[in-house]
Amino acid sequence: MRRKQLWFISALAVCLLPGFARAQASGLDLGGHLEVGGEGERYVRALQVAGLVPLTGWTIQPFAPTTDSLLTPRAAHPWQSRFAQRVSPSHLHVLRPSAQVVGNSAYPFQVGNGPTWDGRGLTGEIQAGVAADWGILHAQLAPLAFVAQNASFEVAPNGLTGTASLRDPRFPETIDAPQRFGTGTYSRVVAGTSYLTLDAFGFSTGFSTAPQHWGPSREYPLVLGPNAGGFPNVFFGSSRPLNIWFAHVQGRLEYGELGQSSLSPQDTGNGRRLGSGLVGSLTPRGIPGLEIGGGRFFHRPWTGMPSLAALARPFSGIVTVSNPGVKPGGINVADENQVASLFARWALPSAKSEFYGEYYKEDYPGKFHAGAGSVIEAPDDYAAYTLGFQRALTADSTHIRMLRGEVVNAETSHISRGQRGFTHPFPLYLHTPVVQGHTEDGLILGSPEAYGGAAWRVGIDDFTPAGRRSISLERQLRMDWLPTDTTTSVHPDVIYGVRLEAMRFRGKQDYGVVLIPAVDLNRNLVAHHDVLNLTVAVSAHGWP
Repeated sequence: MRRKQLWFISALAVCLLPGFARAQASGLDLGGHLEVGGEGERYVRALQVAGLVPLTGWTIQPFAPTTDSLLTPRAAHPWQSRFAQRVSPSHLHVLRPSAQVVGNSAYPFQVGNGPTWDGRGLTGEIQAGVAADWGILHAQLAPLAFVAQNASFEVAPNGLTGTASLRDPRFPETIDAPQRFGTGTYSRVVAGTSYLTLDAFGFSTGFSTAPQHWGPSREYPLVLGPNAGGFPNVFFGSSRPLNIWFAHVQGRLEYGELGQSSLSPQDTGNGRRLGSGLVGSLTPRGIPGLEIGGGRFFHRPWTGMPSLAALARPFSGIVTVSNPGVKPGGINVADENQVASLFARWALPSAKSEFYGEYYKEDYPGKFHAGAGSVIEAPDDYAAYTLGFQRALTADSTHIRMLRGEVVNAETSHISRGQRGFTHPFPLYLHTPVVQGHTEDGLILGSPEAYGGAAWRVGIDDFTPAGRRSISLERQLRMDWLPTDTTTSVHPDVIYGVRLEAMRFRGKQDYGVVLIPAVDLNRNLVAHHDVLNLTVAVSAHGWP
């Protein structure tokens, strides 16, 4: 796509801002259903912490329509007039469309969720579609298109030449995570938040390309989050928490096809991957608000029809034997990668607070006890964790003020740094021979901050009848070594930023602005090479 086409789509988005609604930033999301990582989901979670929405599971998203319908406020709240506009289940209806323009002054910096990649310069995005609800059948078609100017910036050296020099700076041959998507404008059209779901008798099944979110983390999900958008998958699971007397349980099983970018290290032969996953949680009887669960996700090269053994992998054991060769059914664990996590969330409406955490492990532990790869002796081997909280400082019919904070730590452990014979740290999300890593079309399926790094974010959200205001402080540790670095000194690449957000209602429209001034210290590991960046995002939401 030529530069004039970039300016055209950006100008089009600007012109449409008064009449378009971004799915992730409307008081209620497309078609009335809560979107993963969207404004509605953020607000309803705050209502639940404040005790204004019934307690139910929050760790498996997107919510099934039945669960979505349970999350109805039971008292007056600041956005009550907005919720009155919610689309009721009906026949075919047009979705609130969306548009947004993002600008980065010095280097790529992501404002929201994928699959849109906010490169340097301008990035324009539009989304629209239709939806229908016929009793137990729910359908939505909401494609998304974006184009990024992708202006030039200095990339970190990875030892390769040509377009391969734009790949990941640390592991360009074993993960599909480009620093820059080509040298010209970058554009994509994807299926977006589309699905076909059958929801009946407490269960839900269907096909979806919508973003997913596993676990309780608000900022930094570790297994699956909305950073890369969604991927095509078929799924089966509970549509609401099921009562088995000693607990309420819910779960989801899925199989999908994962894509790769044009800069993927898998540049010859078959680049298809089968992604299969299983996630579940339970709320113990007598402890309302406590949710405990876990999930695991597999990547495998995909050739031909998947075998029954490959489809059964989400139900298999989690520990390998000493010689991880071919297993019964023809599965060779050396040809696949597993990511998994355990998590918990405790929402305490009486205290107007919630606390949560997640522990993540990559690949297969060799054994439970004895050895560098054991679960007991080396819990930090290829591991990461997140911890977070939210507290409602004010919660009444006209004002909700939330204090929140979350930290993720995925820095490589001492085991990864040498005890297994590695010359350099070996971070999460990459693997061989699945050389695309834990990615979809070049974007991390979990959190980019967990790719061998760490981060934290603290902030305050103010919800009023007029909209929302937020301020956040954040820090990201991006990388601490390069394969081309021949020095012994380490200058970690660290970003500090302030995130200022405002979203306002006006009639049926919502208008939003995000400002993120940030400084990248020791950019690309060059000592004292500090680069300032200003990110500006402008959006408007709702039919005129």
